[in-house]
Amino acid sequence: MSRNDTAPTKTNLIKLKRSLSFAKEGYELLDQKRNILIHELMALIERTIAVKTKVYSLLEEAYRSLEISLMKTGRERVRMLGLSVNIKTEAEFSSHRVMGVELPEVKTVCEDNRPYFSLNETDFTVDETIELFRKALNLVGEYAQTQVATMRLAMEVKKTIRKVNALEKIAIPDYQSTIKFIEERLEETEREEFYLLKLLKRSV
Repeated sequence: MSRNDTAPTKTNLIKLKRSLSFAKEGYELLDQKRNILIHELMALIERTIAVKTKVYSLLEEAYRSLEISLMKTGRERVRMLGLSVNIKTEAEFSSHRVMGVELPEVKTVCEDNRPYFSLNETDFTVDETIELFRKALNLVGEYAQTQVATMRLAMEVKKTIRKVNALEKIAIPDYQSTIKFIEERLEETEREEFYLLKLLKRSV
């Protein structure tokens, strides 16, 4: 509210003081929300990095093991054994809220129906490769969950910071400035009225 648009009356002064009080309360709540969201975001970023590192490490190890399996067992044999692998994977989706932000929860469920083939048919590296890929697959859901949650929280932090800055740097100073302007005008008017009253008393 600009001082140029506001009549310097006591009614407007009361309204502005009430609005300023609400703006300050809103600022405090949003500031708390911002701090909580930033704390949650930092923790989530750390978790995302940890899960990503683990997934990439498992995949790197799995592909290295696969290369060894191909050399020892042969490409065609490994391909045929791969067709025998019976792992059913499902993703279960749910969500929870953090400061009003809906964050996804993804749980990867693997149904591992072993044995896939006779142990004397293969080198141990084939089983090791399957196990490494299975472990990586179990973590993929969590990685996707943390990635999406991080993006959503980051967007909410950005919006909250924008609102906090708008209140802190625009709305609250504007209210304060307009209140000061009206108070000064009302004081000036009261002085003028008092002076006129004194003149009237003298003239009677």
